[in-house]
Amino acid sequence: MKKKLISTLGIIFAVTVINLVFPLNNNAEDVENIVINQPISLNYKTKQEIYNIRKSYVAKSIFASPNYEPSEEVFGGIEDNKPWISIDWCYTYNPNNPDNFTFRINGPSCHSRDLINPSLPVFIHYPYGIPATPEETPFCSKFSQIMVPLNAVYTKSKKEVEITYKKLPDFSNDNSAYQFTAINAKDFGYNYMYLDKSKSTYKIRFISDDNLSTSVKEISDFIHLGTSCRVSGGCNNWSRMRDDLQFKPIKTQLSSSSASAPQTNTNQKTAQAPVKKVYSVNLGNNAAPAPTQTQTPAVKSDLPQLYIKLWKNKPSSPSAPADLNVKFVFKR
Repeated sequence: MKKKLISTLGIIFAVTVINLVFPLNNNAEDVENIVINQPISLNYKTKQEIYNIRKSYVAKSIFASPNYEPSEEVFGGIEDNKPWISIDWCYTYNPNNPDNFTFRINGPSCHSRDLINPSLPVFIHYPYGIPATPEETPFCSKFSQIMVPLNAVYTKSKKEVEITYKKLPDFSNDNSAYQFTAINAKDFGYNYMYLDKSKSTYKIRFISDDNLSTSVKEISDFIHLGTSCRVSGGCNNWSRMRDDLQFKPIKTQLSSSSASAPQTNTNQKTAQAPVKKVYSVNLGNNAAPAPTQTQTPAVKSDLPQLYIKLWKNKPSSPSAPADLNVKFVFKR
């Protein structure tokens, strides 16, 4: 009996040690792979058709709910039978009059990325355009693929969505910038976000001193019928341009082969000076100022990352635990 007890205790001890050194994956259901749906055309569909598409994808998302209806605050501005700006970011223009341009509307729509990928709460958007010159046209379709995430996973216990992108091309020679957009987060009731520098290792610089890394910002993204595409009758597209959410990658972390192309923002008519023989037209309410703030990495990581915290209600401070976290990871 005594020998049997000792033997049993020995087995228990051995199993305990093995589990500590090689823990069993008892939480296999904790991590969920997220399917990245490739952009589709939304051109000339009715608002109800688009709502039906949205609901069908939400039903398969991490936010699935039998009572889900698209937020009117976010999607209510969509109008029937209108075109949508293309995802290739190219616009056609008259080289003799850079103020005369039209965004492409053929093919997959830019903001179908958000609409049919509801499990991704925040996207990195490029709210500008690329002039369709012979030099830049080949880059347009390549860029459209870069702006679609490679993969994503949801870890329930950490309340975290991890989204992997290819490294972002450098547009440091013009007034354009990337912007965080949170159409999906807003649609699901997350109203505030903050970029946590203590957990971010991807070096970026915001174009405004007051930005997403200095204070919690309210999410204000929505889809509406706008005139920025310069197509007669307007296009359904995203809004709003916000300097406090716009950033540029710091060039030193990118390879020398990173593409660089001058671009356009989607609201203002003022033409900027030519850059590398290609016109850059700013369509926003205000030309982007020179970058002023550097994102300082604080945590080592195998791949550079940006860490965003989301809340449904405004937190007492940026250090408050998030309702949902979004981690962007960038492949070199």
